[in-house]
Amino acid sequence: MNIDQRNRIVSIVLIVVILFLGYWLYVTITGPWQEVQRERAVTEQVRDNLMAVNEAIRFYNEHNNRFPVALDSLMVFLTANERFMANPDSVLRNRRFDANNFFLSPRTGNRFEYALNDSARPPLYLLSDPDSDDHIGTLTRVTDRGAPSWR
Repeated sequence: MNIDQRNRIVSIVLIVVILFLGYWLYVTITGPWQEVQRERAVTEQVRDNLMAVNEAIRFYNEHNNRFPVALDSLMVFLTANERFMANPDSVLRNRRFDANNFFLSPRTGNRFEYALNDSARPPLYLLSDPDSDDHIGTLTRVTDRGAPSWR
């Protein structure tokens, strides 16, 4: 084997190694970034769903002058209310309404948690995602009534 053949073989091997290392570098950089992007999208979905449920709670309060005791009573009210069922997008501000998944977190499918403090004046409620720190409202501070935690 002469020196030209040996240099050509070494060059081909180095090109293959460089291509492999370049691909590996690309995957190690973009893989975690894509995971961050997916997590951000799920977080936005959770927050959007929390806001939709919050709008439904406010709709309930407007019609009954009190907050629902539980999410189940809210669902009974929503499905029985003709105005809401005729056009849920107007109440939920263009968010979709699916009675089967309305109270479920897109992250894991766990049900949102709801608590009511009706002994306080005005009554306070807390709507939260069990899988994250995102919540709307509070049970103790009147100034945070109905306020999302992420704004």
